[in-house]
Amino acid sequence: MYPQQSSLARLHREYRLVPVGMYSPQKENLQRLLPRYPESVDVGSSSKYQGNVSLPALPPQKKLSKIEQTVQIYKGKVNKLPSLQLSDQLLQRKKQISETDGMRKSITPERRQGKRNQVQFAMRSKAGCQSNKMTKINQDAAILCPKNLESMGYKFFGVCDGHGQYGHMVSNQIRQQLPKHLGRVLKETENIENQILKAFGITNKELCNSDIDTNLSGSTTVSLLIAKDIIYSANVGDSRAIMCRFEDGWKVIELSRDHKPDDPQEKQRILDAGGRVEQQKDFNGNGIGPYRVWLSYIQAPGLAMTRSFGDKVGAQAGVIAEPEIQQFSISGQDQFIVIASDGVWEYMTNEEVMSIVIPFLDKDNPDQAAERIIIEATQAWRKNSLARDDITCIVIFLQK
Repeated sequence: MYPQQSSLARLHREYRLVPVGMYSPQKENLQRLLPRYPESVDVGSSSKYQGNVSLPALPPQKKLSKIEQTVQIYKGKVNKLPSLQLSDQLLQRKKQISETDGMRKSITPERRQGKRNQVQFAMRSKAGCQSNKMTKINQDAAILCPKNLESMGYKFFGVCDGHGQYGHMVSNQIRQQLPKHLGRVLKETENIENQILKAFGITNKELCNSDIDTNLSGSTTVSLLIAKDIIYSANVGDSRAIMCRFEDGWKVIELSRDHKPDDPQEKQRILDAGGRVEQQKDFNGNGIGPYRVWLSYIQAPGLAMTRSFGDKVGAQAGVIAEPEIQQFSISGQDQFIVIASDGVWEYMTNEEVMSIVIPFLDKDNPDQAAERIIIEATQAWRKNSLARDDITCIVIFLQK
């Protein structure tokens, strides 16, 4: 070990140490590497560290005392390194992936939330699974206050629940086209209910004439058109919408009626059209499961609802896409609205869903309310079935 007072010149002299910048083999290596890395080597610099890789310059850092550093940490103003920018190609690829509709196989819930003037809303959607726990394509789609209708003074919400092999394509087609047709027909001066009926009819006709195979595929749709203090409910199928009111206690106002095959009015229409309403049979001929719609001469299509978009085979048995339209007034006691696919209502009552949302009303947080509905509905399916249907809900807080 050498004494610390030994001079650098002495060490150079006795041990023939040469400064790194004067070592010729490094210069030779540099000249050999220059053609391979022309952009990463500082060739034209006059610095004594010529040949070093050039790094992006960091912004100048202000020297702070320990007290100032502590204050900035608590204020969330800690200095950070500059973020990397994605290339245009990567951004375009990321955009293409995010725009792929109807092909979600992840069980991670889809999340959306927003606030429009007098309403605050949030949506959650979770793909179902088969009995072997394999996740399937999420065939639900949600309509969330389209801008074309909002610019006309309307707020439009809806949930579409697809079924069949191409159900996800049907529900997404409705989500895209129904608001467009509705916005166009509402510019006319006729009755609003007639305009809604017309928009649904145009959407279904366009769907059946599209490239999507709708012989055994279709979708239910429950929608709400809010015009100031009036709600126009239009329902096709067994998805559901409720409004919760606090007036001498909490109570549920049903904004739609489920179109099930065992409903007396719906069953009669199916029978008049020549269809059948029966349960599926086991090996002993006993009925199992819900009542379904069948053709008179074959065990098809077996729909568990009597109204649906698409479903050309079901239409021969009396299944229609005509919405049931109802009108409601929003009072000062009305607090929130829940719109959901039958994945929520299969094992949960209206009152149970209402009780889930109420605690989040004071917190002014529809996002967490929608999240909780998905969690509770998932647990209800786990208790009652090996499989699970797609689950989608929209929670709307009515602002006063």
